[in-house]
Amino acid sequence: MKITSITWGSDISLLAEASAELGMELRAWSARDLEDEEKRRRCIESFEHADVIILRPTNDAVWDDIIGKLDHNVPVISFGYDPSFWQLSNVPLKITATVNAYYVYGGLANVKNMLKYIGNEVLGLDYEYAPPEEMMWQGVHHPRADRAFDKIEEYLQWYRPGESKHTNTVGILFNRRYRENGDLEIANSLISELENDYNVIPVFCHGIGDAELGSRPDREVIEEFFMGRIDALINLQSVFNLGDDDAGSVDVLQRLDVPVFHPLMSYHATEEEWEADVLGLSSTEIGWSVAMPEFEGVIEPIIIGVATSEEEHGTEFERHTIIEDRVRKVVNRISKWITLKEKPEEKRKIAFILHNSPCASLEATIGAGAHLDTLESVSRILSCMKERGYSVDPPESGKDLIETIMERKAIAEFRWTTIDEIVDNGGVLAMVEKEEYEQWFGTLKSDVRTRMCEVWGSPPGEAMDGVPAAMVYDGKIAVTGVTYGNAVVCIQPKRGCAGSRCDGEVCKILHDPEIPPPHQYMATYRYLEDDFGADVIVHVGTHGNLEFLPGKSVALSDSCCPDIAIGNIPHLYIYNSDNPPEGTIAKRRSYATLIDHAQTVMTESGLYGELKELEDQIAEYNKTKETDKARAHAAEHVIEGLLVSTKLSEEIQLEKLVEAGVTFDGIVDAAHEAITRIYNSQIPDGMHIFGEIPKGDRKVELINSILRYDSEIRKVVFGLMELDVEISDAPVEVLSEVDALGKELIRGFLEDEESSALEIAGNVLGNLLKNAGESAISQLRDRIYDISSRIDASDEIGALLHGFDVGYIEPGPSGLITRGKPEILPTGRNFYSLDPFKIPTKAAWRIGERLADGVIRKYEEEHGRIPENVAMYWMASDIMWADGEQLSQ
Repeated sequence: MKITSITWGSDISLLAEASAELGMELRAWSARDLEDEEKRRRCIESFEHADVIILRPTNDAVWDDIIGKLDHNVPVISFGYDPSFWQLSNVPLKITATVNAYYVYGGLANVKNMLKYIGNEVLGLDYEYAPPEEMMWQGVHHPRADRAFDKIEEYLQWYRPGESKHTNTVGILFNRRYRENGDLEIANSLISELENDYNVIPVFCHGIGDAELGSRPDREVIEEFFMGRIDALINLQSVFNLGDDDAGSVDVLQRLDVPVFHPLMSYHATEEEWEADVLGLSSTEIGWSVAMPEFEGVIEPIIIGVATSEEEHGTEFERHTIIEDRVRKVVNRISKWITLKEKPEEKRKIAFILHNSPCASLEATIGAGAHLDTLESVSRILSCMKERGYSVDPPESGKDLIETIMERKAIAEFRWTTIDEIVDNGGVLAMVEKEEYEQWFGTLKSDVRTRMCEVWGSPPGEAMDGVPAAMVYDGKIAVTGVTYGNAVVCIQPKRGCAGSRCDGEVCKILHDPEIPPPHQYMATYRYLEDDFGADVIVHVGTHGNLEFLPGKSVALSDSCCPDIAIGNIPHLYIYNSDNPPEGTIAKRRSYATLIDHAQTVMTESGLYGELKELEDQIAEYNKTKETDKARAHAAEHVIEGLLVSTKLSEEIQLEKLVEAGVTFDGIVDAAHEAITRIYNSQIPDGMHIFGEIPKGDRKVELINSILRYDSEIRKVVFGLMELDVEISDAPVEVLSEVDALGKELIRGFLEDEESSALEIAGNVLGNLLKNAGESAISQLRDRIYDISSRIDASDEIGALLHGFDVGYIEPGPSGLITRGKPEILPTGRNFYSLDPFKIPTKAAWRIGERLADGVIRKYEEEHGRIPENVAMYWMASDIMWADGEQLSQ
């Protein structure tokens, strides 16, 4: 019996072993093999000699060629989790379903019986076979045990954790397929490394629950095997619930309330290929193994496994092997988290890192944080910590904090701040001796040391190309900051620093993908971990530069600068919920657990000065152009002057309009559109303070800014007033009145929860209420109440302190809340970047339609025909911030 199989690489080892034991001839290929043209050619040739072809297809493009070359005179059995692939089979459906059952149940015995079943039922050969035998769907695996345990009590009775010297326990969750295929090196290595310090409960499961099969979903497995028994969980699966709307996994993880670590595996790349790949993982692996798991709030995507090629029974196949130093990295970081958990609050040490804008007037930008008042935020966090029993001495206020920093010059060198002044004013936390730094520096990979020395000289730093070494005093590296008891507040070291020569030209570029950070940068983070003894580090505000240091995009190695700098310190990052792309970088490259904060309250920009005068003159012109032509003519001259002085003439391209013979009415319409756009713009109203919940007018403004998107609240008010004009055509004065009434409606609903929605609308609108239909106003009230409750549920400082307690930080969506996305609230969550199941939004789809129509219409006007094709430059910002408007286009 000659078999050609094209399956997943992980399937081949069992097929090879089973066919060898049965004396069958197997030619096995993985889908990845077929990306190589020569291998694909040999695979297709093997179809001619096969008695049967077994397929387990995927959506990869290479399958198009394979499917087209299948020999339909040979029996083809196509199986897999997706039944749509079964249609490639040319055998009866019953046979395909039975083969799929053998595969799903898994294990060597089932694979052998599957091959015998095919020989008997498809080829008529004399094989005796047993039906598919159900294997254990979930249970506990341990490499020292001679069997798996389907009950946690049985495992604990065998494992006897009570007799161990260890007091903490780590859970591991992995897919049963690795156990059935004997691909257990990664799981077993983690178990072995962890057991040096912890008890371990290693559980396998099917992943997706299937009631018919008897397999339990992950959340039930977590409930049964881990609940109340572990201090940390390692999830080796790609995802828990595949990102659907079922919140069961997140709910059970909240109740489990331990950090969930998510080490990565490169499914097909070898260690050498991974080392050479600046991206770290393929785009498919990033999607399934990094992005999707972030929906469940997992943290620290550190790679621990790669593919390796093995050969048995004359067949080559993939298995997976560990990257030893990465396994130790994961275990060391987990150990630091558990140490933090076990340490009493009064003994915990916390390091806060404030950001600055290098080469942009450093002293004026300390604590920059994208609409977050970082200084007042840190002051309040420290005060809350003191109330909780932490041994800290908080500053009186954010003002007190910045004054202390500046008085002591606890910053980096700059044009007017020399290292001598920093030392004299008391801004130095510690002086790192050259020999001490060199001892640590010597542990780094040689390529890292070489790169750093080429740019910054040998430790502690040397003058390079006439640029003096930075932050070096008397041959020692100066680490700056201010101590508040068991807390320290530091300014993040400059990414590229020329010390007192820093003038914006001789410094290195902040985001340069190749330039490593200076020695003082690395020395600061090492001091915080090793000498100060920080139990956790908190970067405050969006965003610093740690996550942008040179290295791989994801799945970092020990040669990547973010991995080196953060070391093994647990990392919490206070981040603006409006910035998903860069927050995602922080999660993946600096192993940050995000604690997102609310976006600052937005308010209408309004019209002021000459813009307001221009609006009034346009209204005057429209009112008098038919009845008082002299006044209208006078208004024309004023409007023309104001268009020039406000520079709206440039925006509406006034000269081109005049040259094209556009009437003055057309010019006025263009000016009105521009003014309306300006009026509809929203601007920040101050900065957010971490932990502060908007009240009163600010809460009204915040809710209004959310409901302004897609004119949601305007549509309701227009309907209540029965205004006979489209919102897009309404003059600014009408929009201004409608917006004011909308805010009063919000205020009325918040302050009066007893009256009916219609009664409140009547009180606010008075005789302007023309349409007394209650449906729309009731829906608006419910929407306002929902947003209000989300705002009130935010507990940002509580979430941060829960992170200090090493609890699970709930995940949540991110993006611009002013795009009508109240689901971003409450804040204090570990946000994820995007939800592919909700992109594009309906509003984005409507905008995309208009954009597409506009492009085609413009091309028709210029060329007299519809374009044959359209090229688009598509950036991630469309999905992250615009909800897929360009995707819709």
